[in-house]
Amino acid sequence: MANNEHIQLLAYWRSSLADASRVEIPVEKSPHQYKAVVDFVKGSVSAEQAAVLIDKAEEQLNDIKGRKSKDDPEWEYLDETNILIAPFRVSPDPEYTRYSGEPDVSYPFWIRAAVNREGNLKTHDDTFPYIPRPHLEPQVNEAVNFVFSDVDTVDAAFAMPFMNDGKWNSYRKYLEEVFRKITGVSIWQYSAERHTVEFSYTMVAYEPLTSAADGIIKLYDYLIREKEVPAVLERLADKADAGQRPLLAADNFEQASVRHLGQMAYAYPLSVSQRKSLYHLQTLDNGEILAVNGPPGTGKTTLLQSVVANEVVQSALKGEAPAVILACSTNNQAVTNIIDSFSGITQKPGLLYERWLPGIKGFGLYLPAQGKKVAQSIPHLKRIAGRLAGAHIDKENVSYLATAELQYVDNFERCMAQKGLSVQEITLLLRSKLKEKEKQLEEGIQLWQQYKRISALIEKLAPEADISLFQYNTLNEAQLAQIESAVRALEQQIVDYLDKESVWIKLFGFLRFVKEKRAFRLSYLFRGCPLNYDAVDFYNIGSFHHFFNERLKLIQQIRKYAQAWNQWKKACHIQANPPADDEGFKAAERNRQSFFYDELEMGLKYDLFYLAIHYWEGRWILATQEVIAEDRIHRNGTADAAKRWQRFAMLSPCFVSTFFMAPKFFTYSKLIKGSGSKSVWDTPPLTAFIDLLIVDEAGQVSPEVGAATFALARKAVVVGDTLQIEPVWNVPAKVDHANLFRSRVISDINDQYAIGELLTKGFLSSSGSIMKLAQKATPYQMYQDMERGMMLTEHRRCFDEIITYCNKLAYHGLLEPKKGPAKDILFAPMQFHAVSGISEARGTSKANQEEAVAIASWVLTHQQQIISYYQEIENAAANREKRVAKTLRLADVIGIITPFTGQKYELSKTLRKSGVDLSGLTIGTVHALQGAERPVILFSATYGSNDIKKGYFFDRGVNMLNVAVSRAKDAFVLFGNKEILTKSDTTPSGQLYRYIKWLTEKPMTIGQEASSFPPHP
Repeated sequence: MANNEHIQLLAYWRSSLADASRVEIPVEKSPHQYKAVVDFVKGSVSAEQAAVLIDKAEEQLNDIKGRKSKDDPEWEYLDETNILIAPFRVSPDPEYTRYSGEPDVSYPFWIRAAVNREGNLKTHDDTFPYIPRPHLEPQVNEAVNFVFSDVDTVDAAFAMPFMNDGKWNSYRKYLEEVFRKITGVSIWQYSAERHTVEFSYTMVAYEPLTSAADGIIKLYDYLIREKEVPAVLERLADKADAGQRPLLAADNFEQASVRHLGQMAYAYPLSVSQRKSLYHLQTLDNGEILAVNGPPGTGKTTLLQSVVANEVVQSALKGEAPAVILACSTNNQAVTNIIDSFSGITQKPGLLYERWLPGIKGFGLYLPAQGKKVAQSIPHLKRIAGRLAGAHIDKENVSYLATAELQYVDNFERCMAQKGLSVQEITLLLRSKLKEKEKQLEEGIQLWQQYKRISALIEKLAPEADISLFQYNTLNEAQLAQIESAVRALEQQIVDYLDKESVWIKLFGFLRFVKEKRAFRLSYLFRGCPLNYDAVDFYNIGSFHHFFNERLKLIQQIRKYAQAWNQWKKACHIQANPPADDEGFKAAERNRQSFFYDELEMGLKYDLFYLAIHYWEGRWILATQEVIAEDRIHRNGTADAAKRWQRFAMLSPCFVSTFFMAPKFFTYSKLIKGSGSKSVWDTPPLTAFIDLLIVDEAGQVSPEVGAATFALARKAVVVGDTLQIEPVWNVPAKVDHANLFRSRVISDINDQYAIGELLTKGFLSSSGSIMKLAQKATPYQMYQDMERGMMLTEHRRCFDEIITYCNKLAYHGLLEPKKGPAKDILFAPMQFHAVSGISEARGTSKANQEEAVAIASWVLTHQQQIISYYQEIENAAANREKRVAKTLRLADVIGIITPFTGQKYELSKTLRKSGVDLSGLTIGTVHALQGAERPVILFSATYGSNDIKKGYFFDRGVNMLNVAVSRAKDAFVLFGNKEILTKSDTTPSGQLYRYIKWLTEKPMTIGQEASSFPPHP
């Protein structure tokens, strides 16, 4: 039985998600009435129109319960239904459409009500109007330009008290008051700049769960109903922090490298922090979560590729079912980035590194919505009318299998030069090769650990202090040979001396003065010994024999360890040794040296991955032949559904989807006995089925959106950054707190302490994120100054001058810039252009015309120079990589960011009028360049001299400017009002201006650290 606290949290998230699904009402898909007959004052609508909506709602209700007609004795009749009424519609003026590209009609304000068959309106239980999130600032959808209001204003209006006495007149007055609070005018006086407002009623059935979130809500409903909270979801939903474990020590690091068995890309090995994150992930048990904090440009994608590759090889070695891996994020752009990363990997030449089945490409399978347009080049699978269609369904047939088997066997024979084996025999052979290579890797680590014992042996050997035989874990073999030669020569000298001693000395050697004479002469011979000989007793001839025997044995042992290690390295094409510690890693990176772990990943572990890929290709042929023979291809019970996804995983190791779609895919079919003799099909989730859930851009995932999908998984790695783009929170704080109380997560709606604890740990739908929850749930903490979890620190995107601002602003100087300082470029990497204009209202947004003109002028002046410069770079890269060069456009090299939708329109209009080609050019908020980058970023601050005494949107936290600056690879150009930016030295914008000014006056030199930059005043 699940913990009741966890069930309450799930119920809370479920309620929040239902409230948050404030998407655009799909009027064209709804049973609706254009120009509906509504008497808003009296509270009535046309009875005929009301009947249409009530009948439709009645049909839907009975259909859900399996009743197909009114002849069914259990048919439920409705006398009323919930509806939404829009008092007006908004459409862009033709001139505006030309610039904005937004031709759609918008319905920004919906009145909630209930209606009976007589057409009488009643107040709805939820009295606050329905206001679709896409038309509220801060704007997050770059395709939307019409802004109705902003989230803070709507939240403030929601807080207005309303005593629902059930009277329509009271409700009408409340709605008018809310509208005035939001817009400053009455409903009937509303107007929108550059838009036409048409006052005609539109009425639709209120179906709050018919949205993108219905799959998530259905999963919540199942978990709550069944009281089932799988272990990894329980960990995520636990209010207590996970118990903290110590980080892997250097010796553990070596052993952990044995469990890293696969690498997807050979061109670049993992960085030190990526490797540490992967190795710590391997320590997790089922039910555990690892958070990986990924600042901008630190290689999150490379890490995820390695995580997937490792799972592929490990499951192949076990020889059972393949690992089922799901990578999720909150929006299509983020998941498309993942899919692209799994599709566009440059591989080594050779048949081993190609796919052996026809039509199979890449390593990801995209699971989009049914209506989502996807390029044919991207392998994807859709659920259409309840059934799966596309890749790899289209390959589960006798015809494809016959072709696939022939090609698979042929590729194996040509690659391995071995003929006459069946598919099953090939898979067994490939698995044996995997085991051989795994053993080879294990042997290498054992030999390395044995090799490191040389240090202790050398201590026993005791060379003179000025002899360095084993520096940085590397044996000086030439010097060891010299020592051995010297010791053997000395031994021979001693033997010769003793042989030549006079018979009198030998006879009277027991006399004291004779002993002393012999000891003096022998000690004289030892003066050239390269080893410490303090332990030698010169009065005892046996002591000499012991000294030489022990030292020569030690030398032989050292040489034996060194030879074994060097022979293994040669067999595995390894040149360097592992660094001894973090300092050794950093020194190797600074000197751009490949070392042991790098070479393994680009060689042995890379080959392991491809051997495993071909093993699973063969296993897929065998598994698909079996289900076709048993006629189980279309069956969808628990076992059949699980085996289907495992077959897909044999071809595409990683499934990629949004959180909205994933619950719709991982289900099975179950026949439920209904009333009487009727039964209906249900589609319960495959809980705790996915072996590994990967969450990318987790800092952008609101908890109610992402939490449910954890129920499908056994363990999870969550990658993101709470200091970059935040989630789109669609639930006002007041609604959020009411949902907490209604779901019994808190016992008092005014308990600020309980609410504050939930807020701090990331639980709240109005302020939290999956990343925060994962940080609480992770057992490791890499840096005490940062959030819990591992952290990627090597930054390779931006010039050092650019990322240093972000490093100081957000990351406590922990980032390690790897690109180097700017050189041989067109512009200074950080620039400021002062603009003295004023900002103007654009509806509820802002615009600054003078700033738009300044940016247009800058682009016109430099665009040809910029395009030519980067085209030369592209041509040179294409030539090196032996490919056709791309023809670059302005859009490929410049991006323009602004905090305001109004300024986005102003910039588009001004640039177009100036003759700038806007084809594909990104102009918008930071969300427009989410997960992306450009060589040059222009930032339009927008605020003018009339905003001096106000607060500024980009100073609410570090997130906006951290993201904006870190999009720029080579140059970041800030346009703004100097008085605004110098208002405070401690705000993010004040720090940015101050840093650019300092950098302009004192350019950074190679090797300068973030700590050398001016501190906060």
